[in-house]
Amino acid sequence: MKRKKLYLILPLIILGVCVVGMGAIGLRIVAKKFLIGKLGIEHRIVYELADYNWGDRLEHRVPEVTREPKAEARLKELEQILADAPKRETPTETEGEGGFLSLGFQRWKEDMTKYCNDKFLFYTPMRQMGQRMDQWMNWKLAYAREEGDTYRLHTGFDYRAVGQRSMEKRAEELAEQDRIAKEGGAEFLYVQYPYRVDEEGSQVPWGAMAEENGNADQLLSLLEEADVDTLDLREKLRGSGWDVDTGFYETDGHWTTRSGFLSAGILAEHLNQSYGYTYEPAYFDLAHYGVEAYSVNNPMVEEEVELFLPKFDTDFLVMDAYRGESFGGSFRDACFDMTKADTKEYSSVLTAYSTSRIRNSNLFEYKNQKKTNNQRRILVCSDSFSWHLVPYLAVDTDVVDYVYKVTTEQMHYYVEQLQPDLVLVLDRP
Repeated sequence: MKRKKLYLILPLIILGVCVVGMGAIGLRIVAKKFLIGKLGIEHRIVYELADYNWGDRLEHRVPEVTREPKAEARLKELEQILADAPKRETPTETEGEGGFLSLGFQRWKEDMTKYCNDKFLFYTPMRQMGQRMDQWMNWKLAYAREEGDTYRLHTGFDYRAVGQRSMEKRAEELAEQDRIAKEGGAEFLYVQYPYRVDEEGSQVPWGAMAEENGNADQLLSLLEEADVDTLDLREKLRGSGWDVDTGFYETDGHWTTRSGFLSAGILAEHLNQSYGYTYEPAYFDLAHYGVEAYSVNNPMVEEEVELFLPKFDTDFLVMDAYRGESFGGSFRDACFDMTKADTKEYSSVLTAYSTSRIRNSNLFEYKNQKKTNNQRRILVCSDSFSWHLVPYLAVDTDVVDYVYKVTTEQMHYYVEQLQPDLVLVLDRP
């Protein structure tokens, strides 16, 4: 009789869990698309309902704009430069069979996919339970999703498979950008980031693809044939004792801020040796920095974000042309937004990179107010991996400009407008 009752009740329990989960998905989408997107309701409870993580809320709910009076004239110049810059190619309303309607459907589909997977109401505890079961049974399993191209490494990280690709087109683009920089009077250096998986693929489960390092090797070889200068951070970081398994965040796709700081020192040393720069090694020595650590937003994972703050005197003007903001003062105040490190206030949105001032700005500038050893201007073209590398390079450089990646057309424009002495392209092909 008891077995029969359990047989009848268990499906109802499972059905109830599914109904609650789907109800939560619907509530979250309504909060994001309607309450925030349409009505513009700015409230902490609404953001919690929408599950705005990864800095989404910080991007949507922008605080009062800060403009440093000393930077006002230059900020206006940068804003004009950005306004006149060639635009990236983006999907148009008429693109594709469905035009604008198909784009709108695609956005809804992406939201549904996100909320039905890693943002599902019971996703985190169910995943934790599954991992503990695997450990208890000593199972070495590769959990794949998104049509099998995303899997879990042996180290526990989620990772999207990368297949083997031809790098010829990318090499041609970089060779052309190298030519454009040199014609504009600037030197050019391509810097290869490391990946979450090592070159041996030791973390990759059987049957999964991991060809990113092979693709990078191919690209570096093609660039060498084209006489484009390169720096392979994978090799340099390994030589310094850096470990790929601990060099990336578990709760974030980026390398750690410590990895970025260490790479800034490696880059500075390379510029000293190969380009005649005179970076002071002490500026890349941890002994001259105070380290403050903050917890990230995932309560299921014990992980901290480290910020390296100079013990020596600093004075910066930091300008964000994309948001029309500027900041002045010490490295701590100008280069980082320390309010994002308040985990009590930002517990639902804090990510590894929330303290960065850059945040995908299309044009950003660090101007050092102190006398530096390198009275030059460097243009960095990269993605979010450089956000915690660029500020440390700026500690001993007069001016460092940052652009969120660049097309070849944009490279020509920014070299002409900014007149850099050196162009750095940092990438993970």
